[in-house]
Amino acid sequence: MGGVVVLYGSHYMISSDCHSQTSGWIARTSALRKDATLAIENVRKLRVDDTLEMAYYIDDCTDPWTEPETMVLLPGCRKPRQVFYAWIPTLARHYRVIRPHLRGHWDSTPAPADYEWTVEAMIKDIKNFLDALGVDRVHLVGESLGGFLGYHLAYHYPERFKSLTLATAPGPSFRNHPIGKAGSMEARHPVWGKDEKSRLQLIDEAGPDNLALAEWGYLERWKCPIDATRGYFKAAASCEVDSATFLPKIATPTLYMTGAECTRIISLQEAQRICSLMQNAQLVTFPGVHAQCQFVIPEQCAAETLRFAKQHS
Repeated sequence: MGGVVVLYGSHYMISSDCHSQTSGWIARTSALRKDATLAIENVRKLRVDDTLEMAYYIDDCTDPWTEPETMVLLPGCRKPRQVFYAWIPTLARHYRVIRPHLRGHWDSTPAPADYEWTVEAMIKDIKNFLDALGVDRVHLVGESLGGFLGYHLAYHYPERFKSLTLATAPGPSFRNHPIGKAGSMEARHPVWGKDEKSRLQLIDEAGPDNLALAEWGYLERWKCPIDATRGYFKAAASCEVDSATFLPKIATPTLYMTGAECTRIISLQEAQRICSLMQNAQLVTFPGVHAQCQFVIPEQCAAETLRFAKQHS
């Protein structure tokens, strides 16, 4: 990856002209890993408990004679099915990349009518999913509220994670976050399927060079299963912890990435505060980036994630 990197202790900034290129890649399969494929629409399912069969994608372009480590990518709430699509070419050459569909989302089992959406229940699903996969420790990546879940996974199940990477994630206490204060997805988006204010906000943040991306992302978000989306948001918006005592207990090596001018989800000052409270956290900021970095500069985010994960493999 080219460009200038300026170090500031555990925080460094990457110049906005940095870029990485991904060359063409071919799906590789072998008798050792027959479940490995890079076809993003090839959905697999795994029985997690009596109420949940969790669907997932698996992307693996590692050398077939190796035994790669596993990296799990968690999407935020109301995000496109293929939210990490541009990360895969970079990561899957080095890791077995798993992208689970959370309970009720996409091809996973719908939540029972009496299911109680809580953060504790959601992270238990993910822990049980790892158990069912038969993997011990993984590199965990979460974008937006997927990163929010990442804090709680690393807090409650630290033995399961080699590293934690967060991309434009709010802190671990979402109840008093400006977005979380809405309390429900219905309050944020009273009419499911249309929100012109939200659309214009995405376009403004993304900038003219990413207009098609913003329009695509806006339309894809409404395709998310409505009940599960509401449940996911409700669980997060109901969660309140004392960050000052919660974060110092997370020992998992953590990378936090955000656009330096991206303030809707989290301010740069708050991201710095979060990293300062954690035992082993590194903050990477991208100057000039006003939108969520995981979307507008996905190759750079994937390259940083790869760099960090390899340091903790």
